[in-house]
Amino acid sequence: MKIQRIVLITGNAGKMEEFKELIGLDQLQFGYQSLNLPEIQSLDVREIGQFKTREALTKIEELGVFDAVLTDDTSLCADALNGLPGPLIKWFLDRLGAKGLIKLIDDKENGASVTCLLSLGITKNREIIQFEGTVRGKLVSPKGSYGFGWDPVFMPDGSELTYGEMGAAEKNKISHRAVALRKLRDWLVSQLGS
Repeated sequence: MKIQRIVLITGNAGKMEEFKELIGLDQLQFGYQSLNLPEIQSLDVREIGQFKTREALTKIEELGVFDAVLTDDTSLCADALNGLPGPLIKWFLDRLGAKGLIKLIDDKENGASVTCLLSLGITKNREIIQFEGTVRGKLVSPKGSYGFGWDPVFMPDGSELTYGEMGAAEKNKISHRAVALRKLRDWLVSQLGS
């Protein structure tokens, strides 16, 4: 089955436009839908993505106009915290903020990795295909005002700038989301040709 119509599960139209631009396949139609989906609490981002995408498939079937749903999950793993907060980053930021996150690792190893997991759920057969992008780096004192959440405290390896100091164009060349989107794009190109 060729996938031509994808609905991104988000409440953010800007994110849909970013995905469309980064994937860059004119033959695909994108939409977005804000759904209130339950999320399981797990330290395994793949398990969270599977669950959330199954829930989205069930809810989106009622619309019947899309070939696939796409969900997006993010994880930030601090080496000093044995991989925490991982996929629970949203809750850590909600309670501690970016500065509080940095305080947790004061005087400790500052290595970290960030992961974007894109889960594509195909409506016809309910198959879920996942695309993961991970970037290594370190956690530093907040710098910059671009982006959101933890962007000002994550500095990718090989860069002297945090995500928060990078403009969107620069960040989109190297980010964990860009890596995952390139993998998704390659898969879409291969299936569009079949």
